Amino acid sequence: MSALLPLPTPLTIGRPAPAAIDRQRVGWGVTPPRRLSAALVRQLVRFAVIGVISTGVQLGLFLLLRDEVGVLTANLASMVMSTVANTEANRRITFGFRGRSGAGRHQVLALAGFGLSLALSTGALGLLELVAPTAGWSAELIVVLSTNALGAVARFALLRGWVFSSRLPA
Repeated sequence: MSALLPLPTPLTIGRPAPAAIDRQRVGWGVTPPRRLSAALVRQLVRFAVIGVISTGVQLGLFLLLRDEVGVLTANLASMVMSTVANTEANRRITFGFRGRSGAGRHQVLALAGFGLSLALSTGALGLLELVAPTAGWSAELIVVLSTNALGAVARFALLRGWVFSSRLPA
């Protein structure tokens, strides 16, 4: 008779009878993620487009300046210039702030995200110079681009959750 009973599996041990299972829960009690709101998706798309443009501007400035002022100074200068423009574009286009009211405050608060991105890219460029001192501009661009991508995720969360949080849709 025991041959007819199903063997317990990790998904059935200690689980309630099928009729009592919460249909919203799956696996080991993990709730599936909620769908992203349309407003959040629009913000992500706008943020990504502005980010791609800003990254292109930053990389161009970096290449123009690197031979004149050195890699780390070029990184700092290109990031400062592109970040100020990026923050203003996100302020207006992504998060819908118009006019000058609060613009200075937004720029100052956004410097925290800038600091994180700058620390990531400067550290990575310094490490590249240490381990591969003869690496060319293409390796430097890959490092800057990669660290920009990591910094962008943190920057979106920071801008949305802290800098521009007073005007987000419900």
